[in-house]
Amino acid sequence: MKNRLFVALDIPDEILDQIIIIRDSIYTDTHPKWELKHKLHITLKFLGDVERNLLDEIIYELSSSIKLKKKLPLEFEKFGLFYRGQNPSILWCGLKKSETLYEIVKNIDSEFHKLGFRKDFFRFKPHLTLLRIRGNENISMIKKFIDYRMNGLTFIAERISLYKSELKPIGSVYTRLKSFEI
Repeated sequence: MKNRLFVALDIPDEILDQIIIIRDSIYTDTHPKWELKHKLHITLKFLGDVERNLLDEIIYELSSSIKLKKKLPLEFEKFGLFYRGQNPSILWCGLKKSETLYEIVKNIDSEFHKLGFRKDFFRFKPHLTLLRIRGNENISMIKKFIDYRMNGLTFIAERISLYKSELKPIGSVYTRLKSFEI
């Protein structure tokens, strides 16, 4: 039996609440199907479908690859869009560049590569997926997000978690399997 797993940076609730307030102040039309607050996270490494017997080894490697000796201050900077062809497909909220966070992601990727997971060859872009655009949304309202700049939406990252993702008819359901303080 396999579990669909990913590693994510957890965002403090009060920061997510502020992002949702900003989101709702920009998109004032009838509300699209936003990603739910409890599903908002920053994916650091997607592991995919993994045999359950590897779970203990994954937890061990993860705990050894993310230990920090200092706090990890981060800042949300802007909103953006990912495109599929010419059409926007994802509305996201992104972090300002952090060398420490990039180093953590590099360490996680390297450790999991030793376990046989594929290396990530894309450029890491730390973001929260706020909306998967399906075509019913007001695109002119969505494009307003591009001009918005966040001022000082900072926080101290405290936790990285290993999640299981189950694909269900209602959408994906995430279960936190293990958390690691950073």
